[in-house]
Amino acid sequence: MDELKRLVRLVVERSNKSSPLINQQDESSLETKLFKLIKQGEVERDEDAALALYGKESLSATYRMLKSRLRKKLFNQLHFLDFPTSKFKAHSVENYQCNVSMLEVQCLLIADEFQIADKLINQVIAMAKADGLTSVMVRALEQKQVVNSAIYSKRAYKEAENELLKYYELLACEREATKLFQLTSLELKSGVSNRNKFLPELLEVISELNVLWEKSQSSRIFDLYHILSIQYLELCGNYKAISDAVEKAEKLLNEGRIHSNWFNHRYNAFIRIYALLRTRQYETGISLAQEYLLLFEPHTVNWFAYMENYLLLALHSKNYELASELMQQSLGNQHIHTIQNAAKERWELYRKYLLMMHTIMPSINVKNLPQGVLTELVMLPKDKAGFNLSLLVLDTIKSFSIQSIDDYESQAERMRKYISKYLRGEKSERPRLLLRLLLLVIKEGLHPIRSKEKGQKLYDKLSQMAPPGDAFAEVEIIPYEHLWELVLKVLEKRVS
Repeated sequence: MDELKRLVRLVVERSNKSSPLINQQDESSLETKLFKLIKQGEVERDEDAALALYGKESLSATYRMLKSRLRKKLFNQLHFLDFPTSKFKAHSVENYQCNVSMLEVQCLLIADEFQIADKLINQVIAMAKADGLTSVMVRALEQKQVVNSAIYSKRAYKEAENELLKYYELLACEREATKLFQLTSLELKSGVSNRNKFLPELLEVISELNVLWEKSQSSRIFDLYHILSIQYLELCGNYKAISDAVEKAEKLLNEGRIHSNWFNHRYNAFIRIYALLRTRQYETGISLAQEYLLLFEPHTVNWFAYMENYLLLALHSKNYELASELMQQSLGNQHIHTIQNAAKERWELYRKYLLMMHTIMPSINVKNLPQGVLTELVMLPKDKAGFNLSLLVLDTIKSFSIQSIDDYESQAERMRKYISKYLRGEKSERPRLLLRLLLLVIKEGLHPIRSKEKGQKLYDKLSQMAPPGDAFAEVEIIPYEHLWELVLKVLEKRVS
């Protein structure tokens, strides 16, 4: 049933209003009835569908045959789907359209309709040239040779042969680049330890891809080279270089050195905004984030991931009004329930931080903030360095504002245990300093003046230390320096 539901959703989302294979007006057809039951979300299991259609939950042979017929129609319907280039990778869409035409060419060649096939092949060749689709060019030229041979056209055969040799060489470069990219991607997804060991080899692969691109000037190869370069720089924590790399790619695009269909605008927009966040270029980031937002469809997971970075830009720049607006926009999006639980937990954490800040600074407008997507957040058994740290800090600061609490020793013990177990090494210095500041507050009995004076050295050390690279990328929802300022405001409120 799961496969059928996914096929129905795909056909509904991507088909034209009038389906050539599934007649939704035919109420007497069981196939139509099953299609509508799935489309409208009225059935979750095969047993539900069987009960609705046949009055019994048993999965009879009749029901299985019905499912098989509908599945076949849905697969045939895939040939009529619409994939606009504004929403999908342009080169993938163009490649798909060319391959549909090449399937038609194959039918014509089987029927010995060589002249009609030749016209269609010429159209495909023109499309493939315009869109930088080397593999399609090779396939189309090879089919053209079939036609030239069948109609005894020696001159046309020789011309196509010369062109084929050129594209064979280009395709060989692209295949080598693709192989390097895919093998490297597998290594990068094989765990943190293996990934770190692979870094020197990754640099060699990037160098090889660059050589292949310089040799071939293939936009496909540049795309692979660009993606791996960004991943390497991100692993090294060199976010300034990431922003520069995206800017360089945009320059090559504007100069016509890479094809627009092979320039992934959404990927480059996403990674550039993230790089600007990490390099603290907040004003530039916010300006571009609003501009780039139009590239993302609000119903996609990419939109929510992009909005996270946009929100963090606003929070880090102390633009809390904008942060509140972005939070309202994101939590008010009806598609938020379709994102993964880990993403929902992050959004709930952002919401709780913003609500806490409103408590401390009432001028921040959160009155229109929708309810969260989760009722509560709990410590996770894993991800100790990320989500749990943010939750621990949030709980501690919120507890400081509760006048009825006198004994903070249990909170202090939680932080001490966390520091000893999870915050070791140079990369842990910033969160370790923040927790030491919070422990100092408890030690000083939440006294605002003593806490500020005795915490000054720790605060100065925190301010001079740049955020770490990859491992702690998502920890600071609000910069720790700003959190310390908020803590001091909370302490002042307690005695006022």
